[in-house]
Amino acid sequence: MLTLRDVLVRRGPNTVVEALNLEVRAGSIFWVVGPNGAGKTSLLRVMAGLDTPGAGTVTWTSTPEEPFLYFQSEMAIPPSATVGDWERLTLRVLPGRCDGGRTSLWPGAGPDRRTGRLSTGERKRLLLDSLLRRPGPLLLDEPFEHLSPDAKAALAEILEERARTRVVVVATNQATRRAERDGGLRLEGGVAEPLTGERACLR
Repeated sequence: MLTLRDVLVRRGPNTVVEALNLEVRAGSIFWVVGPNGAGKTSLLRVMAGLDTPGAGTVTWTSTPEEPFLYFQSEMAIPPSATVGDWERLTLRVLPGRCDGGRTSLWPGAGPDRRTGRLSTGERKRLLLDSLLRRPGPLLLDEPFEHLSPDAKAALAEILEERARTRVVVVATNQATRRAERDGGLRLEGGVAEPLTGERACLR
């Protein structure tokens, strides 16, 4: 479970959200929806412990061997690396109990192909594939951006399956019907309002 108590998030001189009390549990994806510049990334960085909240506390309740996994759009693969290089690195860092099997996001590029010659969407699929092979809760910042419709559908299926037993938080600038169904919060102008789902408690 992810718990925020009286959390204040700032981005420079601007307040993203204040006095935020939130509990996120497994069961369905928790969506953070808002326009560009609303502070979704700032909030996820505080959730991930990469930034310190201006006030309040952020607490993760999970087993030590399953730390949460964080994805942000700035992540990149060295363009000189080959697809095979990247997969060997992925397999090297996977926990011993993982079988290392590729997810449905694997783009199907040959092992000798340079990642710099892949499309933006293909590189993102490689990154997400390597992350999603690991167990654990997820914090994902705009994971659907630049993906094809088929890749978006594959990612949604993976996330829905993971969310049955683990916390999954996804930030996006589009309030889809899936987000409205699952629930979460809408962030804009320094105000956080609940979406319609009931899997998280926003007080």
